[in-house]
Amino acid sequence: MKRIIYIALIIAFFNSSCSLLEKFTKEENETVPSELVIQQIVEKQDKETEKAQEVDVSKMSEKEQKRYKKQLEKQLKQQDSELNFLEKTWYKVFPKKVERDVTYPAMYVEKPKTIMVVYPWNRSKEKYADEMFYSAICEELQLKGYYVLPVLPMIDEFKADTLFSSQYCKKEDSKKYQSKYGVDAVLYVTIYTIKKEWWTTNVNMNAQYDLVSTKTNEILFSRHADFNYDSQMPTRKTNKKSLIEDEKENHYLGICQQMQRYAFLDLPIGPYHKDYLLDQKRFSHKKDMKYKVNVKPS
Repeated sequence: MKRIIYIALIIAFFNSSCSLLEKFTKEENETVPSELVIQQIVEKQDKETEKAQEVDVSKMSEKEQKRYKKQLEKQLKQQDSELNFLEKTWYKVFPKKVERDVTYPAMYVEKPKTIMVVYPWNRSKEKYADEMFYSAICEELQLKGYYVLPVLPMIDEFKADTLFSSQYCKKEDSKKYQSKYGVDAVLYVTIYTIKKEWWTTNVNMNAQYDLVSTKTNEILFSRHADFNYDSQMPTRKTNKKSLIEDEKENHYLGICQQMQRYAFLDLPIGPYHKDYLLDQKRFSHKKDMKYKVNVKPS
């Protein structure tokens, strides 16, 4: 019995070695691909990975958004863990500078002058969040040197047709707004959260911004802003509900304006500003911005 087992093992080993020899001879006989072919294969793989990495946050549910945030945080932690203690402290004090013409090259190529802000998609529980964001965004873009379509006529259009909002308007169809409104770019906004828990003084606002070209349908500027504002709003409750609601809305409007200031802080300056085309080498922020402002007295 032992002899039979030994013979079977020898035969199996002989067969595997023969197949390996055939593999090697085939690889040697095959022609080696040229450098151009290799480059094309690498470029295809890079494009596939880029497409896989592109994620539209506005189409995600709340659970998917939380998972996506956790994944991003894990990636950032892994990147930080690769650095040693001295490198971490150095980059905290002196962060890596990425110029705006590197981060937003299409903005300096196309040079948009006029922007249309599509009515925001309000996914938060705050009733007047869309109106607050809409007016604050238009004001901020005007301060950055762009001509923005007037607020009131666009709100009237939205009231006449509620499908004319960031929820239903597709980014792929942005070209049609060039002929209809004569704009160079369209801004789509999705508001995720505006909340202040009763036990804290912190107000959290979370939103996604996508500025799309009407010439090429390409995204010129993209920002996911997670803004926290540690306010002086009291944590206690009172019986006068109407007064509290009015105060809360006024307070949210001011915080909303602050948020737009930080969200568009590194947006390339428009043609109706004195510093037009002089900001190409200035600092640009990351696509996913997490910012906190503390205004409580120390």
